[in-house]
Amino acid sequence: MSKPAPKKAGTRIYTREFDFVGSSAAVLDPAFPAFAAAVERRASAALPYEREGFSRDPGPRLLDDAAVAALPRFQGAEDVVVSILVDQSGNLRGRKADAVVECVDRLALALEGAGVAFEVLGFSTLRWKGGLSREMWVAAGRPESPGRLSDLMHVVHKETEEAWTRGSPAPRERLDLMMRSPYMREGLDGEAIAWALDRLATRGPSKRVLVAVGDATPIDDATLHAESEAFVEADLIRAIRRAAVEGVVVEAVGTSSDAATPEFFPKTTYMPSPGQDMDPAAAAEAVVAALGLVPEPAPSPRF
Repeated sequence: MSKPAPKKAGTRIYTREFDFVGSSAAVLDPAFPAFAAAVERRASAALPYEREGFSRDPGPRLLDDAAVAALPRFQGAEDVVVSILVDQSGNLRGRKADAVVECVDRLALALEGAGVAFEVLGFSTLRWKGGLSREMWVAAGRPESPGRLSDLMHVVHKETEEAWTRGSPAPRERLDLMMRSPYMREGLDGEAIAWALDRLATRGPSKRVLVAVGDATPIDDATLHAESEAFVEADLIRAIRRAAVEGVVVEAVGTSSDAATPEFFPKTTYMPSPGQDMDPAAAAEAVVAALGLVPEPAPSPRF
């Protein structure tokens, strides 16, 4: 049996052996082990979305060609690199996921049109309630203070060099597919932000911006039981402080009016009004404005 990962400063992690970090295209392969059985069940179910926890088929959530053509074009924000980090945990199922997909699609199209370098990342877990990491811990006799006990899933929907709308499936389509069951499970925001910061650290002297889209509610049943709620919250706080130390600007986008975003992030770029759902267009516009992008001037009339 593999030994637990050595403990390092920062997050205590029992093992990384069962984590996945890579392209969302690999996860969407129907044969991907962690989701193969659930994908097969969904395909054979008469009402697949209800069976997997949705009240209805989410339907199309990406902007259609007419809506894309009608979007304003922006300019500005030179020498900037942006990492969009999307919370894909089950907390966001249903209408929240619909709004997140549309928001990120709008934002990505605006950035791409303005020539801004950006990537799109996502995070959840491969399995419920700790998965294989917890099983390893149990087999070892449940040692005290194990740290994080879950099989993380960190996915890259779009690399900086990729086009948002090209490919089969395109990055925007992969995000849409993964913001549905069975891919939305648990999620640890702190480690996901740290991962995004690691990626931004390789981007040289450019201004670095992290757009965190989620509810700022770390949830991991196995870790919460073996450690505490304070453990996962401290991890999130530590990651946000690290961003400030490293000079990374964080634009936090809350996905609901009751999201914990203002409790953890020094700056909240967008939050829905009390009792209201997320407005995807308003959220995207708030981030665009925070990045300093401005609409391209209208062409002069020709006489």
